[in-house]
Amino acid sequence: MTPRVPPTSTQAAPSKGRVEVARVVRVIDGDTIVVELNGRTYHVRYIGIDTPEPDEPFGREAAEQNAALVSGQTVELEKDISEVDRYGRLLRYVWIGDTMINRELVCQGYATVATYPPDVKYQDIFLACEREAREAGRGFWGAEPAPTAQQAGNCPYIGNKNSKVFHHAWCSSVAQMNPANKVCFATREEAIAQGYRPCKNCRP
Repeated sequence: MTPRVPPTSTQAAPSKGRVEVARVVRVIDGDTIVVELNGRTYHVRYIGIDTPEPDEPFGREAAEQNAALVSGQTVELEKDISEVDRYGRLLRYVWIGDTMINRELVCQGYATVATYPPDVKYQDIFLACEREAREAGRGFWGAEPAPTAQQAGNCPYIGNKNSKVFHHAWCSSVAQMNPANKVCFATREEAIAQGYRPCKNCRP
């Protein structure tokens, strides 16, 4: 029997679409695994989320949490629109029973939402789960100081038009940014909806 991973969030769980069954043979980091599928091995990159790199703060913890959830498990892989990323990794939502691991890592505070069109099927669900994790101080959200109202001002999030990365207004990267490249966002949801991804240092 496939073990059921208890969901962290109180948000309603999504319903999976068409899936393929695979076995996890290795965990690379917080958002990448290696699976055996139809007699071959593939690298799988979780859709819609981003975790810190292993050498970044909370990178080791994210990888360990991912391993705790999926190591050695039989999983179901759900495709969105894209087949692979630019590195040749399969892009998939990864399920164990009724629990989507992509979402669970966001719920636990070990991943941020990072959706890239056209693969946006569960974007709203991820964003709702991330808000809940932030408010509850789960995972790395519990280690981040909240910006003051003075720091946030009328533009709490600032994106870079060139890099398509957005930051807290107080992030050191903003001070180094060319003013012509700055774009203001009232909410992080607005930034993500316009194709920007969160800064890995300030984690907006």
